Amino acid sequence: MPGLKEILTAVKTSYLPALVLSGAVFCFCTKIRFQPGEYQPFHILFYFLILGNALFAAAVREVKPLFHLLWLAVLYLAAGNLSFRDGVEAWQQPEFQLLLFMLPLNWLYFTVWENDRLNNEKNFYALCFVLLEMALAENSGHFVNMENFVGTDTVLLWEWGVVFLFLLLHASRDGNIKNAGIFFAFACLGMIFAGNSSMAAFSLFSSASALVLFLSSVHSYIYRFVRDELTGVYSRRMYHIHSRKSFPLKFSIGVICLDDYAKLVRVFGQKKVNRLIRMIVKKIQELDTGAVLYRYHDDEFILVFKNEDKKQSYEYLETIRRAVAGAEFVLDRRQVVKVTISAGVSEKKRSDANVDVVLERTREVLQKAYKFTQNITSKA
Repeated sequence: MPGLKEILTAVKTSYLPALVLSGAVFCFCTKIRFQPGEYQPFHILFYFLILGNALFAAAVREVKPLFHLLWLAVLYLAAGNLSFRDGVEAWQQPEFQLLLFMLPLNWLYFTVWENDRLNNEKNFYALCFVLLEMALAENSGHFVNMENFVGTDTVLLWEWGVVFLFLLLHASRDGNIKNAGIFFAFACLGMIFAGNSSMAAFSLFSSASALVLFLSSVHSYIYRFVRDELTGVYSRRMYHIHSRKSFPLKFSIGVICLDDYAKLVRVFGQKKVNRLIRMIVKKIQELDTGAVLYRYHDDEFILVFKNEDKKQSYEYLETIRRAVAGAEFVLDRRQVVKVTISAGVSEKKRSDANVDVVLERTREVLQKAYKFTQNITSKA
């Protein structure tokens, strides 16, 4: 069962998306029947949000929401273009039905997809596959007769329901801001089934979905400036900010590195190593060292011991090293691993010009130890 801290974290990452979803539902419920043209503001808002989303994601090199935005835009454009074609609403068109079937599967795949680089070969092939799917949906009217499928609406509802539950569990498990936003954006889209195929309701909930994705992207970017997104500890940026403003006259700096990080990634994969790093950070935080923890690199953490000399800081680091070396970390039901860390520590001297000198001295003593052995704590 999640503890109070995990519950509060989940609430913090979802209150904005939940507020948008609640507002859209309230607007829909209080406006039982939209008159023609009343949804035009939502129509304009949707396109502005899609454009703003795409520009922001490209500017901050955010990969994950781009494919969700692509599917959201395609579904919206299809609904508009297919509305009342030959006197038949979009919801009864085979092309739109197929898009409704494809969207949850793609939404789910790109949610769990581990890819943080914007311009790479993997993204190119993913885009080609998505375009192929859309071409298939566009021409489905020539070879698919959705009326021949028994219970098509029931199948769609079951599919959307299963994906909804999976995204809920996925977002609840890791407390990630982007995953919470993606879940609520999908929930907004799911409300179109309660809209009685109304284009006004579809425009309203599509705009709400785009707004949720935008707010989540901005929230995630701001959060990453202060905190490391994976572990929740202070980021490298905040270390440099704090080092200039909030370090006392007396302090020690400790550096912790995960031993054989490259080998761990090669053997277990980045996703499992990320889970391992979260568990190691949790283990460090459970120990009462009083240090401020920062994630400086993928496999490197900095601990700042305020008003402590290097002797006491060394003892704290030794406690951490032994705790990590003696722990068993469960990656899944069949994988239990033991890992080690190495650490170095140095204190601020009167002759040191700035904090960077202390950090450099700490890293140098750690690198010297690495030439001979691992799973050791060194002090300068």
